Amino acid sequence: MMTLSFFRAWRRPWLWVLLALFAARAQAQTATGGTISPFELGGSARALGMGDAAGALTGDGDGFFNNPAILATLKEHQILTFHAPLFGDTNYDAAAYTHPLGPGNSFGLALARLAVDGVPLTEDNILPTGTFTAEEYQALLGYGFRLTDEWDLGATVKYIREQFNTYEGSGVGLDLGILYHFGKSTRDFSQLGVKNLTLGVGFSNVLQPEVRLVQTPDTPDRVLRPSLSYLFLPPGTRDQLWLVLESQVPVAGMPDYRGGAEYAWNETAFLRAGFDGVGPTAGAGLRISDFQLDYAFNQRDLGALHRFSLSYRFDQVRDKLETQRIDLLKWVAKSYDSSNDYGPALKAWENVRREFPDDNESARALQDLQRRRKSELEKQLRAAQNAMERGDMERALPLVARALALDPSNPTAKALLRQVDRKAILSTNYTKGVEAYSREDYKQAIEYLQEVYEIDPHYRDVNFLYRDAQSHYLPLESMSKESTELYAKGVEAYMKGDFRRAVDCWGQVMEKNPKNFLVRRNLEEAKERLKEKPSAESPANP
Repeated sequence: MMTLSFFRAWRRPWLWVLLALFAARAQAQTATGGTISPFELGGSARALGMGDAAGALTGDGDGFFNNPAILATLKEHQILTFHAPLFGDTNYDAAAYTHPLGPGNSFGLALARLAVDGVPLTEDNILPTGTFTAEEYQALLGYGFRLTDEWDLGATVKYIREQFNTYEGSGVGLDLGILYHFGKSTRDFSQLGVKNLTLGVGFSNVLQPEVRLVQTPDTPDRVLRPSLSYLFLPPGTRDQLWLVLESQVPVAGMPDYRGGAEYAWNETAFLRAGFDGVGPTAGAGLRISDFQLDYAFNQRDLGALHRFSLSYRFDQVRDKLETQRIDLLKWVAKSYDSSNDYGPALKAWENVRREFPDDNESARALQDLQRRRKSELEKQLRAAQNAMERGDMERALPLVARALALDPSNPTAKALLRQVDRKAILSTNYTKGVEAYSREDYKQAIEYLQEVYEIDPHYRDVNFLYRDAQSHYLPLESMSKESTELYAKGVEAYMKGDFRRAVDCWGQVMEKNPKNFLVRRNLEEAKERLKEKPSAESPANP
């Protein structure tokens, strides 16, 4: 702007209007950390909360204010509105629209307004005659495209118009931008490494817009913006972590350095912090459906600054190969979903979300599947518990198995399985033990009943059956000393062929131990031998 002497300003009241707008421009520059243009506030509060380091912040329409190559990274149509009250009566407002023409191919439109309202208009520096608004506009038309898998290029034509009461002027300029991507797919951002990086360089005012109001033109300086972003997508979640750095290097001035971070939880809630070259910044955001509300805050010497923006995203754009791939993945997921195969369906939809994190259908499908699986799991667990209370282990076991198939890590299902296993072991072994006992197969009965007895000695009548089977099969352990001696005498007589003596001894033992099957079996054998050969020689050892 032209240089004015204090005397000329004092004698010409309209020049005070120019000074008022100059103050507004200075306030805008202070709010952005000493940058060159009053329009460096951009188009949303998101970047401002991260220190206004948006030169490599891909996928967001706000970035094209500083680097038009970011337009090549957009996959959704986006409408942005932004309001930033500055100091005094100064306000900054912006609106933008980005329109993807295809994958890696978008253009953007934006309009920003910086204004001081209520500037007094006086006559002879004394009598007020009214007020007016001193304002400045900037219109942007940008285009970005993907040159290769790694390189994106972009350009923005800007039109600036200033008006101070009856004085006005305008000019046209040009910005350029470049991006370089180390990673090529979503998987690259799901692990820590160099592929998470994106480098960007913005060139503001390559062609400088000259705005002449009276005499000397106002020409914004050329600014070089090298920038860097680091994106990490934690596996198995919809969270995001952004780290950004940027330096603004004016051709005729000192560079500044800025940076920030953003953590997005479930693509819904956002927390931000940064440094904008002058002081710390902070911000937050909330996304509901396709709408996102953002807020940014920083502190200056003249007071706190609050910025607000509202954006709307719609109509995601994909290329043909990408569309075919996502359709195939969704078809697989839906086929499992339709048959209620919850495990494979969840994995299939997770594959869709991992490959295409911006796809809203996969997020809704995962939420619906998890809700249905939870409902089915609760139903199976209730049925299993009811079957166990009735003692119907055959019914309970497949129900518990179904619950574990739905959720292998479910603690309730695991606890029920342990109970079912225990009761199944008790019931099965008890039944087999009783069957063997009834056949007088005491050896096998002891084997089955011992399993039951060791787990639960109070289970039904296992204590009696187990002891009784032992008394039949293990005579020496179960008989008294007197009976044992008689049994031994019978064995000695039998071995000598004195079957009559053996029958007499074992008969006395049977009177005292009538259920001892071994004594009974030996007694019957001795009686048979006595009938056949009363004086036979000693037989084999019984």
